[in-house]
Amino acid sequence: MRRGTRSDPGHSVGTLTKAKAVLDALKQLGPSRISEISAYVHEPASSTYRLLSNLVTLGWVDHGLHRGEYRLGIACVRIGGRIEARLDVQSIARHVFKRQEGSNGSWSLFVRYNVRSVCVQMTFLGQSRLRSPQIGYSLPISLGAPSDVLLAFLDQSRFERLIEHYRYNADMGGLLSTFRERSVQMAEKVTKRGYAYDVDQTVPGALTIAAPIFDHSGHIRAAACYSGLSRTNKALVESGADLCEVNRLRQAARQISQGLGYSFDAREGRLDSESEQ
Repeated sequence: MRRGTRSDPGHSVGTLTKAKAVLDALKQLGPSRISEISAYVHEPASSTYRLLSNLVTLGWVDHGLHRGEYRLGIACVRIGGRIEARLDVQSIARHVFKRQEGSNGSWSLFVRYNVRSVCVQMTFLGQSRLRSPQIGYSLPISLGAPSDVLLAFLDQSRFERLIEHYRYNADMGGLLSTFRERSVQMAEKVTKRGYAYDVDQTVPGALTIAAPIFDHSGHIRAAACYSGLSRTNKALVESGADLCEVNRLRQAARQISQGLGYSFDAREGRLDSESEQ
């Protein structure tokens, strides 16, 4: 097979590397002409033009306001924003979780991906023998405390769309009306109480509690979870009793939210970022 064809892995990697260099150039230079971009990436103007044409087709690069100029496309900005936001919340949560001295269990961070809640951060503290959720572990949006939180704090329109979308993904058919009714009742309880809980669903053999994390605009971004309470505490958690573990979790979630720029003087409600999956 000839070198330099599309089937050549080395050629593909080289093209991706050059494309990244062009995107980096636009990020640093702002709207620029081909001559400026090619000089920045040390590539011929002809190959830079071909790369830009392909990136425009993908939506990663847009034509600028002035003739011959190029700028980062909205698709590139949105994807970059999602990745940056995801990394931010994980980094902040990691530091907050590590400060929870005296707790005996696991602290985890869940985010929503389509119709599932996924564990993206886990910190294990104390001598507990609980089987903790591993990074990458996921639950359907209909099951578990983190899923309840990620669903309950959505705005109404997205709440309805997610339920409808879940029906098709889970092939629920006629069960949609029942699932919707249960979800509405759950959301009312969770938003009023300020947290959700489950027994044996997120972590076998334990009671897990979850609290919402909001971003700077008040949109639900993630769920902070603590697994370590005995299942015998279910009645106390359900009643909203003043448990130190619940207070500790809610305070941790508030700290992470504040780290993302959220102000607790802002309007509360079921909100969700447009950048969510």
